[in-house]
Amino acid sequence: MRSLYIHIPFCQQKCYYCDFCSFVCSDDTQQKYVDKLIEELKFKGTKEQLKSVFIGGGTPSCLSENLIAKIMTAVSTYFEINETTEITIECNPNSLNEQKLKAYKCAGINRLSLGVQSLNEKILKTIGRIHTCKEFYQIAPLIQKYFSNFNFDIMIGLPNQTNFDVVDTIKKLMQFSPTHISMYSLILEENTKLFNQVQNNEIKLPLNDDVVDQYIIGLNTLKEFGFYRYEISNFCKKGYESKHNLNYWECGEYYGVGVSAHSYLNNERFSNTNNLIDYINCKNFEPFFKEKLTSKELIEERIMLGLRTEKGLNISKLKQNLNYDILKEKGDVIQNLLDNKFVKIEENHLKICEDKFYVSNSIIEKLI
Repeated sequence: MRSLYIHIPFCQQKCYYCDFCSFVCSDDTQQKYVDKLIEELKFKGTKEQLKSVFIGGGTPSCLSENLIAKIMTAVSTYFEINETTEITIECNPNSLNEQKLKAYKCAGINRLSLGVQSLNEKILKTIGRIHTCKEFYQIAPLIQKYFSNFNFDIMIGLPNQTNFDVVDTIKKLMQFSPTHISMYSLILEENTKLFNQVQNNEIKLPLNDDVVDQYIIGLNTLKEFGFYRYEISNFCKKGYESKHNLNYWECGEYYGVGVSAHSYLNNERFSNTNNLIDYINCKNFEPFFKEKLTSKELIEERIMLGLRTEKGLNISKLKQNLNYDILKEKGDVIQNLLDNKFVKIEENHLKICEDKFYVSNSIIEKLI
């Protein structure tokens, strides 16, 4: 089964670290955008059953609940969804309320992802988040009331962030019994406000070693609360792994609708324009960009994504599906990594050792 990603590019304010395709727009523009989105869903709809639907952004909770309901009606009209389909919406604390939560549930949404990032007020202001800790504490009990499956996003490597901040945020989140935590390290992107502030020495970020310490202490704290890591940045209670995320990491196919959205079908990657006005005014939905992945690219992607997961890279599937024997092609490199306890092989899966995940990028680079 395939997945569906729906991009909602609207925000009340752009965060200082964000380089995603997002805009601050009027209600009229939002309405026109949703109308076009529904057209695209009709154009791409196949009536096939979906494994997962992910409404991401941007900040989808910026939209009125009526527009979200219209989108969900279109999804269920042009695709098939049932009780096994995971349907997630991304939200921010300041743009969410009880009325919206009720509407999401009525529309068939069964999983929610809340962008918390930190529960240190000063850090939130420094990175341009417009929600407050107070707003989080007001909305969290209501999320718990309406949803049994929900994720909190947090970040490490933020300006002036300490190990204490990371642990304190996690412990405070646990009061509300989330089923999933995503813990991402800040990536400093060019052409963002935060990038310019760092370049101008207005703000200092933690050193790489300090970020590694934050990751390890965050991992250990989450373990204490019964969470296990199933991918480098994703942790959950057993049975609450994100189906949508897993589909990406297992190189599954997916449709993408909306401005800048990507699709992956039959070893081809497609993308829509990232120009909002061009998207709203388009007469057809021909891809803005399209590429057929080469055998080499398919192999590299399978290795990279597989090794990011706790389950690891399936050696047999790689050989069977892509005719690539990694034990033969990278035998010396793998033996060296095995000898130094950076990787292990279990049940025909090549895995990065748990205490070496923080250097996963360099390990992966050696194997692709």
